[in-house]
Amino acid sequence: MRLPELCLALLYAAGTGAEPPRAARERPLAPGAAAGPGVDPRQAWMLLAGSPGRASGDRGRGGTGAHTAPAAAGSPGKASSAAPASPRMPEELLSELQLLLRGVAKRSRTAGEGCKEEKSSKGNPEAGARHRVEAAFHCQTCEDIAVEQKVWQELGSFYIPEREGMFHRGAGLNLTSGQYTAPIAGYYSFTTTLHIARREPRRKGQGWRQSRLRVLICVQSRCRHNSHLETVSRLDSSSDPFTISVTGTLYLQAGQYASVFVDNTAGSPLTVRSGSDFSAVLLGV
Repeated sequence: MRLPELCLALLYAAGTGAEPPRAARERPLAPGAAAGPGVDPRQAWMLLAGSPGRASGDRGRGGTGAHTAPAAAGSPGKASSAAPASPRMPEELLSELQLLLRGVAKRSRTAGEGCKEEKSSKGNPEAGARHRVEAAFHCQTCEDIAVEQKVWQELGSFYIPEREGMFHRGAGLNLTSGQYTAPIAGYYSFTTTLHIARREPRRKGQGWRQSRLRVLICVQSRCRHNSHLETVSRLDSSSDPFTISVTGTLYLQAGQYASVFVDNTAGSPLTVRSGSDFSAVLLGV
């Protein structure tokens, strides 16, 4: 049963307590047509919302009037009013109406979401597409690099090992100089991890209190003027190798480069061992 026909059946059942005429139940309705010329919206609401104790004629201005029973036998000319019947909705009709209304609401919601997605995809052709990293690299030093005492030195001599987890995408990486030139302006996440060893044992009487090692990632080799990343490690008297790392985010204009610097303030030369890392990933523009 269609929704208009079902509503008409419920109106008849609620207002008169009887089934609708067969013609009303079986008459096909044209698409978009109303349930029928005799169904008034206000009357429908008053019939469905009427309280059980009232006669149907008191439910509103559009009511159908009180129902009367035929005169009893032997009492001609007298009419006795029938007891007002409480409006009752058949459970099967009500259940069917609820299912139909749920289906209509679901179709409307689905159609609305589809329109929103279509408008979003038209406004942004790349909507829903996976983000692609346009620039990234991960390289390592291919040999030991000597850093003399009291020296400020830029690190180079990198390579990209052919092993799992290493990556290189986009242009701009100069493995010989260790400088990475940004192909596009944006925010880049940089990381370097250096494995440090002393080249000479500590001499007798040599002080280590003021000895420290600075590792920096600088833009345009101007660590004192441009934005940079920095880590400072104090050196103790131990001769064991150690690791120092620095990580962070820098904004580079297209054509600017970043590289790793080591500032050795110790009283003895140090060695940056092979296998030390330098990497970067473009986060966004």
